[in-house]
Amino acid sequence: MHRIFCTDIPEPGNRVIPEPREAEHLYKVFRARAGESVELMDGRGTLAQGVVEKDKSILIREKHLVPEPEVKLHLCCALPRKQKLDQLLKQAVELGAWSIRPVCYVRSVVSGGPRERWDLLLREACKQSGNPYLPEILPEAKLPEVLKDLQQEKIKIYYGSIAPAAAGGSAAVGKAVVIGPEGGFAPEEEELMKKFEAEPLNLGPHVLRLETAAVCALAVLRRLGAVVLLAAAVVLSGCGDSGAGPLLVKGRSLLDSGDAGGARDYFRKAAALNPDDPNAFLELAKVCDENLNEPLEAIYAYGMFLELLPAGADGKEAAEAALAGLRERAVAMWAGSGDSAQLQSLQAECEQLRIANANLKRQLKKQLDDNNKLRQSTRAGRR
Repeated sequence: MHRIFCTDIPEPGNRVIPEPREAEHLYKVFRARAGESVELMDGRGTLAQGVVEKDKSILIREKHLVPEPEVKLHLCCALPRKQKLDQLLKQAVELGAWSIRPVCYVRSVVSGGPRERWDLLLREACKQSGNPYLPEILPEAKLPEVLKDLQQEKIKIYYGSIAPAAAGGSAAVGKAVVIGPEGGFAPEEEELMKKFEAEPLNLGPHVLRLETAAVCALAVLRRLGAVVLLAAAVVLSGCGDSGAGPLLVKGRSLLDSGDAGGARDYFRKAAALNPDDPNAFLELAKVCDENLNEPLEAIYAYGMFLELLPAGADGKEAAEAALAGLRERAVAMWAGSGDSAQLQSLQAECEQLRIANANLKRQLKKQLDDNNKLRQSTRAGRR
């Protein structure tokens, strides 16, 4: 599916004209034609699904907001030379950097740069990777100012190191890694970071190039955050087999406040965390059917609910009726317009979803087995 950037995405049912640069890529480079699906993103967490119209506008079919990451990653680094910087910016987006801040060190050799070009590179990386959040590029600053700002924002600070130390501590709202210039940190800069309680982040026994260290550090922090959060979830869930409950509660709370898209994302997480829980799929089906007008995902979720529902349990008849109605509406939506190509596309998507579901169930079973092993090792450690 083609993906474009759109700073102002309208509500479903409305049309939007792509920005000139995006339109050129979409219609001249990608050669998109009427009837093709397009994904739109605004860099602020909003994603939308649309269809190209004959007048080259895009009809918005679905729109939702992706929740912000629980732990935001911040990259503070010296600037490498142009070609290496281009690659670094793209990879930072792929790894989910929330912000990028150029730092001026004692041994820095590159300063400043064309900000418009940087913004364009970040946009292109967001489209390529599917990252819904465009990183913020902050003004260049000297190290003392950067460390002070991070401390005030209560962001945990790490710095790239070959020292035999590993990052520790509990999950924080944000984590920042400070990467020095090609010549390394000056002694006074290392002392300054210690005063700000920055921790060394071991990136291996060898000295890395600036751009390599930056990408490696983001990857390590991302992995560290996932491990800490998973361990916390295991402890909080105690001896129970399901960690889906809190996610369902959060999803229902968001739905009550009017954020159906956010609720849908939490119900998805709940279903992924505990793929044998029919309630998670039922909540997902209802929000997609009743609040978001997303028939394909609702059909999938109702199907999973019915497959997992124990024999004789309540809710079967209501789910079967809702599923039948969804299928009729989905077919009528395309067949009623006489567009046989779109109908065939819908049927193909349903089949692909069925295949993807089978693959997902195998992956989730493996993940569940891994989580159970982690729970057992955590309990053993607590004893």
